[in-house]
Amino acid sequence: MGDIEIDDIEFARQMLRVKENKYEENKSRGMKQVVNKSHKISTLSNIPDGILFNILVKIPPKDIHKYVMRVCKSWKEIVSESFFIEQNFMESKTELVIQSGLGWRMKTKLIEIGEEFECESREVGLSKLCKIHSSCDGFLLMREPGNNGMLQIINPATKFCLTIPRCPSHCKHKACSAALAFDSSTKQYKVVHVVTDSYGFEIFNVSSADDELQWERVSSPWEDLNDRPFNPVKFHWKNPVSINGRILHWYVDSAEYFITMQVKEEKFSRTYLPERVKEINKTNNYALVELDGFLSFINCDSEKTMNVWILEDFRRKVWFKKHTIVAELTNYICPYKSSRQDERRMPRFWNLVAVAGARNGEVLILEHKKNSSVFIYDTKSKVMKPFSSNMRKLESFVPHKDGLFRIMKRIA
Repeated sequence: MGDIEIDDIEFARQMLRVKENKYEENKSRGMKQVVNKSHKISTLSNIPDGILFNILVKIPPKDIHKYVMRVCKSWKEIVSESFFIEQNFMESKTELVIQSGLGWRMKTKLIEIGEEFECESREVGLSKLCKIHSSCDGFLLMREPGNNGMLQIINPATKFCLTIPRCPSHCKHKACSAALAFDSSTKQYKVVHVVTDSYGFEIFNVSSADDELQWERVSSPWEDLNDRPFNPVKFHWKNPVSINGRILHWYVDSAEYFITMQVKEEKFSRTYLPERVKEINKTNNYALVELDGFLSFINCDSEKTMNVWILEDFRRKVWFKKHTIVAELTNYICPYKSSRQDERRMPRFWNLVAVAGARNGEVLILEHKKNSSVFIYDTKSKVMKPFSSNMRKLESFVPHKDGLFRIMKRIA
């Protein structure tokens, strides 16, 4: 089968126009007249299913929902199949949902970082976005606009929206930890919530039966609360690092381990940091980040060296040092005629902390702990430059891929 060079999105839009042009409105009589079918329609019907599938599967989910589903019944059936949705999701590009500001007025953008560090931004396509906690299979979990104290699941591509009932802890979801996850054994989505350590963890099964629509309280990961590695008064839970929505990892201010939950089992365990890592000063650059579907542990040995470890085998807890970033070998690109002193020279690694990954794990997003400046580092080219987004004081970076997945159970 030969390669076909075609703009997939434009192809779908052309076919949509062809389909709609079968009818021509006669405005003077207020009725429609049938127009002869275009020759393109007959040509389209002769395209083998395999080629048609390979073309459609590469179209972004938002365009499939907006254009492709309206072309014809057969196309709608193709893109509605679960296998197509899964393959289309794999073809989707990973972007970063970045947010700045507070409350329901938070400014939100989707950012895609190109090969030359160019940052393409676009609107999420939804109004009144509040704090976004996590992303899973194209869905975003966020705090509901207003002060209702509830969470919402939204899909930017399909405009799906689902409000989750108030949790037993009566949390306002302004400074808590929450994530949307997927149980691969039951094919059900779950919301995992941590409000305070004294209350514990809560789980809501989104797709359960009507008589099971309730929050379930889960015991603390520590049998003895005195074993907690943090000060419960000063410590604030952050949103977990989600690995494909199937495994969740929480930083707990420990120099030895972090807390992990396997969604399928709903059990918590300790995952220890790499054994070969030197003694860690937990107040410095220690971060957990998702990189290309794996958990990454990123820390600094000194002001000039940063290490990137990958949890290569979660079951066996096997860590692999994938990158060592050295300041002397880094090519820092300063913005042309930058007026900001903190951008004119490369920052000390000791002041940087990783907040996200991009471009299949090749790019790290680093934030300056003191002045909140953000930088991009390319692990292949060893190039670093300031991150330009036209947004000040960025609050969060959430990796996200658009998808067409559906949550079948609606909550009243």
